[in-house]
Amino acid sequence: MVARLSLLSVFVTLVAVATSQQCYGVDGSALDNTHTPCNPSATHSACCASGDICMSNGLCMGTKDDSIGKIFSRGCTDATGKDVACASICPTIANNFQDHDSTPSWQIQTCDSGDKCCQSASSTKSCCGGPTAHQIPTPIRASLQLKSLASTTNYSTVKTSEMANHQIAIVGGLLGGLLGGIIIGLTATVWWMYKRERRQRRLKEHYETQMAKSSAYRKALAACMESAARPSLSVEEIGRKSEMV
Repeated sequence: MVARLSLLSVFVTLVAVATSQQCYGVDGSALDNTHTPCNPSATHSACCASGDICMSNGLCMGTKDDSIGKIFSRGCTDATGKDVACASICPTIANNFQDHDSTPSWQIQTCDSGDKCCQSASSTKSCCGGPTAHQIPTPIRASLQLKSLASTTNYSTVKTSEMANHQIAIVGGLLGGLLGGIIIGLTATVWWMYKRERRQRRLKEHYETQMAKSSAYRKALAACMESAARPSLSVEEIGRKSEMV
């Protein structure tokens, strides 16, 4: 019996959570699954369309096609629109639209004068200067915030980025080691070639020196041999001269 009650309580809780995640337009109509809560963990939350950026005041900033940079009031998870999480800048079901025509969502339009007014998001007409348009008397102050889905995506992106950086570091280390090895190898090769050329130059100089010494020795030997042969020639010349006399 206790187990059945526990299961029933869990089921009721899940149903309550699922119901609280349903988004409703500013007119209380149920929105499709392209609209999601900005803060799913809260009891009630403002809702924005897929791709919108949630703002702290319950409004949404468009990021797709013609809606880029435009501000919208899409609704919230409270069908009555009375929860504090629901944007109340434009008329809603909570105040019976203040005698304005109902609409599932509003676009906040900025006029040339700097004033702002609420225009039905499905309308192509400007609300600026319109006698029946709802004028926004106070400046809109808000900061941008991310949905939980976006946070999950960012976390995944950060983890992916960290893994990519780690892989880049490994590849960089391998390339650095390879480049260092190539530089060391080239340096050793250049040094060996320098030593070899220097040794060959010294051998050549030694060979040329030895050849020069050998040539000088042969010339000296030839001169000595000529000097040794000259006395006999001198005697003959003397004899010839004596006969002529």
